[in-house]
Amino acid sequence: MPNLSAIYDKINNYCRQNELLKQGMRVLVAVSGGADSVFLLRYLITEGYEVEAAHCNFNLRGEESIRDEQFVHELCETLHINLHVKHFNTLDYTQTKGVSIEMAARTLRYEWFDQLLQEIHADILAVAHHQDDNIESVLLNLVRGTGIKGLRGMQPRSGYIVRPLLCISHSDIIEAMSEMRQTYMDDSTNFENLYSRNKIRLDIMPLLRSINSGADKNITTTIGNINEAYKVYEDSIKHNCNQCCDSLSYKEGGDDHTLYINKKRLQTCASPSSVLHEILAPCGFNRSQVEQITTCESSGKRFFSPTHTLLIDRNQMIVSPMKKETEIIDIPLENYPDIKVSIIEADHCTISHQKTHAYFDADKVKGRLVVRLTKPGDKFRPFGMKGQKLISDLLTDLKVNRIEKERQLVVCDDEHILWVVGRRASEDCRVTSSTNKIIWLSAKG
Repeated sequence: MPNLSAIYDKINNYCRQNELLKQGMRVLVAVSGGADSVFLLRYLITEGYEVEAAHCNFNLRGEESIRDEQFVHELCETLHINLHVKHFNTLDYTQTKGVSIEMAARTLRYEWFDQLLQEIHADILAVAHHQDDNIESVLLNLVRGTGIKGLRGMQPRSGYIVRPLLCISHSDIIEAMSEMRQTYMDDSTNFENLYSRNKIRLDIMPLLRSINSGADKNITTTIGNINEAYKVYEDSIKHNCNQCCDSLSYKEGGDDHTLYINKKRLQTCASPSSVLHEILAPCGFNRSQVEQITTCESSGKRFFSPTHTLLIDRNQMIVSPMKKETEIIDIPLENYPDIKVSIIEADHCTISHQKTHAYFDADKVKGRLVVRLTKPGDKFRPFGMKGQKLISDLLTDLKVNRIEKERQLVVCDDEHILWVVGRRASEDCRVTSSTNKIIWLSAKG
């Protein structure tokens, strides 16, 4: 077994390679009282980091929970470390939210850690996940079903969370604790196979070791190989995603965007479904939906996620945020930020023929200008025509896709639709040689 100095050297090298810890950092350490977290705390102190400890009492194990909290109090007092403690009513949370105890505990502790990091101005949260935990996570993901990301296991850094001990095993930690004569608390639930992770630890891993005594080392090596392969995969996926996305337009100051995916380019990818999944997963589409979308050849077919809608169009797929029922209903034009309104003396106005601009005789406009989404049956008099035309027919003639039709804006006064925004202005209220003042509308392109 490695000695304490060799274990510290291994952790130090791992932290340097993955840029996890730097001198001068303020580190919050999650300390349960078990061997792993106590060792992490001792390691960080020994290496000279500025640390504070955080202990969660989930009130799930009666006297054991009280015992663990008291132990952590005494440990931090002995080490002269500031300790933060939080009590949770975990069972109430599981019933209210309808989640498992494991999920409840995870959610509660990380919400608190996030808050505590800000309160004490800490740079990072250090947690004591080690090599064995990583193997268990990968096996859990494997039996539940996962993609390549799930086979990568825990990462050395996840946002503000760092895992300095992923390079060593639990047995390394126990050996080190024995050498430094440091006591710790055992969680009795770790020895019960009531939870999936415990079943892997207590039942599956011993069986795998009986098949191959080097199972732990070999699985860890495989996880490392998958992580290296993922770098190549990720680089290729990003390149293909960029090639397939014709445009990505954002509204300033918001998250609203419409995504256009080129179908022909997508089909030339080595794995169209993998590329499409990478594009669509952030929009809430699951793997099963992605498979259906990839093979769908019906133009006009739509798919829905909780947040987005996807339309299969002629040559592209169009992904837009789900339209809210209350979105853009008769908003006074002066309050709508994406259309600029100016009133200009006719003698000082040079009329542009850009589709994003529209001009109207101010004296002919009736009442207040408003902007809204188009409605079924909307009609207007296109500029230069005598008769009226359904806006839906105009959009069809212009080959506007279904999603853009549903998101089409119009500007109206009290009597008429004056502008199908970005498409066509109305004959009503048109500017003539006798116009004195002009209302100039300019939409963001």
